[in-house]
Amino acid sequence: MVVFSMIQYPNIPTKDLLALAGEAGATGIEWDDVVHLHAGHTQEATGAYWDAVRANLTPASLLSHYALGSKRDIQELFMPVMDCAFALHAQSVRILPTPVPSAEGTYAIFNTSAQELRTICDMANIFDMEIQIICQPGTLTDTPESTRRLIKMANCRNCSCSWQPDPSISDQDNLKNLQSLKDYLGSVVKNARWKKEYGSYMENTLPNIPIILETGRIS
Repeated sequence: MVVFSMIQYPNIPTKDLLALAGEAGATGIEWDDVVHLHAGHTQEATGAYWDAVRANLTPASLLSHYALGSKRDIQELFMPVMDCAFALHAQSVRILPTPVPSAEGTYAIFNTSAQELRTICDMANIFDMEIQIICQPGTLTDTPESTRRLIKMANCRNCSCSWQPDPSISDQDNLKNLQSLKDYLGSVVKNARWKKEYGSYMENTLPNIPIILETGRIS
């Protein structure tokens, strides 16, 4: 599935973006929970779902601005995200990792983040939904090793990662990172650093992993 993400287009109305998604050749759509939708606003999300259905787009995911960290009221903070995702009929929710570089991640930091991630995954499991932790430079998921470690520590069947190319490393290393996360991937993000080799690898090895378009077009 190719998924059109709205996150890069904060000033364009949702209905116009649905039309752009069709023009881009996407079959799915991803909303964000800050600009185009608002976490907890289920009536708004239900309307967005039917707009997507009328545009022949599969409601694929919700990109949440929720970031892992030491939060005491996880359920109170994350339940509005899940309510919104459920009203969208989304298959998954993508969330941000703990904003601590993995090189500085102590066992305590990993453990706290994993416990929080487990709580969130348990909430998503009620809705038969997957949680995808975004691989992001300068965070606890900035390497394949740290990403695998976090997911393994969380130990949830409905937890995976959302990979994207890292602009600070070579194309060869990016491809190696993508390959090393093969068994943990929930989606991959096609951005400005996307290379032909990534596409070939996805097509030949991971045909069922959704590709999320940040650029708005397939090239």
